[in-house]
Amino acid sequence: MKEIIGNRIRKLRQSKDYSQQNMAYELNITSSAYSKIERGVTDTSVDRLAAIGKILGVEASYFFHEPPSILTKAEEQHTDIDYASKSDVEELTSIIKKIQREIASLKASLKTTTKPAKKKS
Repeated sequence: MKEIIGNRIRKLRQSKDYSQQNMAYELNITSSAYSKIERGVTDTSVDRLAAIGKILGVEASYFFHEPPSILTKAEEQHTDIDYASKSDVEELTSIIKKIQREIASLKASLKTTTKPAKKKS
């Protein structure tokens, strides 16, 4: 259960674009201690869960009673999911734009080199 609660906290924190360091600062604990909460390594008090919920804009009960239909396989298996960073997204966007330019260039060169022959009347 610690892992599920920690995973829910992490997902909600990330959706709010908060860092672990911000959360630790707000809770007046170390980043390491906060990280252990998200990883489900340590138990946390109800008061601490209430404080986390307040920072993230939810009631503490959210971490316990999320509807089962929202649970993901990752939560059920207690696995971590990697997320793309802003620089990863920017790099991929740059690559996609470069590919799009190359495709447009290839199309243009094909149009100029393969003009259809005129039909004789």
